Amino acid sequence: MDPGLRFWMSYVDARGGLTERSGDSTLVVLPPAVAGEFDLPDEFMVTDEPDVAREDGAVLLATGHPVLIQAADSALSHGDVGVVTLAPPTTPAPDSPQLEQRVRDQVQVEHGKIDVTGLPTRVDRPVLRLGALVTYSLSADEHYQERLECWIDAGSGRQLAPDVVARLRAAPRAERATPARPPVLEAVSAAVGRAHAILDAAAERRRTALSGQASDAHRRERAHARDYYADVLRSLERRRASADPDRAELLSARAASTREERSRRLLEIDEKYQARHEIRPFRLHAVLVPGWRVPVDVRRGPRRYPFAFDWLAALGAFAEERCPHCGAAATLSASKNRLGCIDCLPGAGAVAATA
Repeated sequence: MDPGLRFWMSYVDARGGLTERSGDSTLVVLPPAVAGEFDLPDEFMVTDEPDVAREDGAVLLATGHPVLIQAADSALSHGDVGVVTLAPPTTPAPDSPQLEQRVRDQVQVEHGKIDVTGLPTRVDRPVLRLGALVTYSLSADEHYQERLECWIDAGSGRQLAPDVVARLRAAPRAERATPARPPVLEAVSAAVGRAHAILDAAAERRRTALSGQASDAHRRERAHARDYYADVLRSLERRRASADPDRAELLSARAASTREERSRRLLEIDEKYQARHEIRPFRLHAVLVPGWRVPVDVRRGPRRYPFAFDWLAALGAFAEERCPHCGAAATLSASKNRLGCIDCLPGAGAVAATA
């Protein structure tokens, strides 16, 4: 199905309409308010196949259609904000020996060993999903748009890998969303800045790549302007050399104003081709990923440091955690005095680098 038509279907469903596939077409039933907003009938057939539209009289809806553009503008204006709860696990948590072996296999702690110390408890770990529309302006005439998305583990502040995101997308959702508690909302809110910085960095890389395509046109227009003003100045200089004193003074003044005009024109050309990008967020989801919180001790010799790791059933893995001392998203390390990370414990990073 055409991406534009697929978007339209989801938009209609979200606005309280109904859609039903019928062969190569789809029956759409719109609420009166939505039908009036788009100046469409309450009930009609749509398709993304031109031949089907001609033969069956269905409305051809594909990317670029004014109805889709209007729906996209409406969706962007209203935004998509909410809480998404994944379905709870249907099996009990692994037993303590299994969890202990898994956490030791998956989680690295410099100079420390992990011991599970109690029974796991059910938790919902918050993940932030931030989507944005990015508009790239490469010149006064060249504009591009694309959608970017970022998933952040709110507990650790780390960006999730594409394969992890794919598994979360495919995970079944709970029938009823779980209300987000204040600590969950605070964690998600704290991750928004990190997600925006990631999107901004990605947009800047993309803008740099796109601006390379406009650089040739920029150089050509700038070279044309420089050649034009060079010809004008040479002509004025020739005329000034053979003119009488009064006329020569006038031509000198014209040459000075031409140089000023050249500077302004070159600056206008540079501004015309100055690449920019604008990020317009439209989606913010707090995705609650079910799992079990496993209490542990990180042991170094006789010293024990209490901690906890979250086993996420949908991923079959433990989530990464922040350093309990400095809050960094770095490899944990156990010292003789505290549990920290290789960033905040003196000498830990050097030991880790040489290991």
